[in-house]
Amino acid sequence: MKILPKYKVRRVSNENVVLVQGRNAGDMTTVIALNETSLYLWNELNGKDFELQDVVRLLMGRYDVEEATATKDAESWLATLREKSVIV
Repeated sequence: MKILPKYKVRRVSNENVVLVQGRNAGDMTTVIALNETSLYLWNELNGKDFELQDVVRLLMGRYDVEEATATKDAESWLATLREKSVIV
């Protein structure tokens, strides 16, 4: 997987967000707010090819969580990015 390089994190009103333009002219722009953990993952993985296990490893290395918890959180984070077409 890889975060598409056209997406950038922006700081808006004290929040870190990624703006995702709609695919068609009538589609609305989607805003993905990044909490501290999401921003950490984004910064660590942006510009790199990665897999689920890379995300799990990062979560386990930074936070005191078990592998099962890190895997569940990583899957959720990746599902959101996949749903919004931010990663390929």
